[in-house]
Amino acid sequence: MTGWKTRQVAIKALCAFENDKRLREHLEPLIKEFKPVDRAFIRELVSGTVRYLKLLDFCIEKSTGKRLKKQLCGVRNGLRLIAYQLMFTGVPEYAAINETVEAVKRLAGRKPAGFVNAVSKRLIGFDCKKEVGRIKDFYKRISTLYSFETWMVKRWHRFYGEELLPLLESLNKVAPLFVRVNLIKTTTEELLSLFQKNGIDAEPHPFIPHTVRVKGRVVVEELPGFKEGLFYVQDPASYMAAYLLNPKPGELILDVGAAPGGKTTAIASLTGNRARIVAVDVSRKRMELLLENCRRLGVENVEPVITDIRNDDKFRAKFYKSFDRILIDAPCSATGVIRRHPEGKWNKSMELIKHNQRIQRELLLAAKDLLKPGGIIVYSVCSLEREEGEENRGFALKNGFEPAEFERVPEPLKERTENGELRLFPHRDSTDGFYYTVFRG
Repeated sequence: MTGWKTRQVAIKALCAFENDKRLREHLEPLIKEFKPVDRAFIRELVSGTVRYLKLLDFCIEKSTGKRLKKQLCGVRNGLRLIAYQLMFTGVPEYAAINETVEAVKRLAGRKPAGFVNAVSKRLIGFDCKKEVGRIKDFYKRISTLYSFETWMVKRWHRFYGEELLPLLESLNKVAPLFVRVNLIKTTTEELLSLFQKNGIDAEPHPFIPHTVRVKGRVVVEELPGFKEGLFYVQDPASYMAAYLLNPKPGELILDVGAAPGGKTTAIASLTGNRARIVAVDVSRKRMELLLENCRRLGVENVEPVITDIRNDDKFRAKFYKSFDRILIDAPCSATGVIRRHPEGKWNKSMELIKHNQRIQRELLLAAKDLLKPGGIIVYSVCSLEREEGEENRGFALKNGFEPAEFERVPEPLKERTENGELRLFPHRDSTDGFYYTVFRG
């Protein structure tokens, strides 16, 4: 593929991202006709530029003396793209600049391209870290260096103290690829053997069962066993929500916020297809993905229900005090998965966190009436925010929930599991950031 074409698509995606701070929705349609190797390259360019947006802007403006906000969208994102390639990739300087300048020329014209070409030369050899080091305010300096909103950095410093910098650094790393073994069809050992026979470098997670890390660059759909449903792409932290639920064959289980099916199919896998699972979600489109995943994985005994349990009186009456176990994977700010979705750095707010907290608490209260006496509720969020984690546990206990302890926890995590609560972190565990808590009916 011609170099300028990949940069042109990257610039288009970045310009679209500026409008609504969404990334995948804009990027994927633009690259679907490209070859896998070119799709991967464009994703890296766009995701990396968004990941380091604040730092890139700082360096461009410091080295060139030009205010980016005053530039055309194509010019602004062309410069960002060049800066990212020069600072964070092994792309040769001439290719990073020339191919991106050509892309700007075809998008915006000869004059803007000439401007980008002239200005970008000043980025070569610019000591960005030295300039950032001159920022006197600690939070401004750290938020610029690691490229996060300052308010987020302040909060996480308050929450996690001396772990702040390792946390920020880990959130800037590209997440490793993990797959969850589908126990309905195979075992961890069999899947690893299949990968090995086909030259795929893979290894089991050191302490989270049934999860395998696949190394190197691969196309997931082309991995051996994908079409046969031998595995599901899932971060170990996501799988842990189903694992901590400890579902048993013969039980009636409710999965709230079930689509696209990662945790539903994990519950089915853990119970050998011998539990009845009611999978609830508000999105019809995402529920279609859940059913598609169930078919590929050979998952049975799933009853999909498109509803919101908070205000569905009919559903609550039908299943009143019925479920043995309930998993609430609640909608949240998703700050724990920023390494997978770098746009998450720029589309969060305290208003969003508070809005999510209200929904999460309403879901907890609705689920309470659906649980059998003595049953188990596991609540999980892929969030680093205490409002969406620890504060909600406190709310639940004040509203009649019975405290409980997890029935099973991987051995290395037991010492960190206190009072029915657990957090996983990318810098500690090489997983997404998740919070879990458990209650008894």
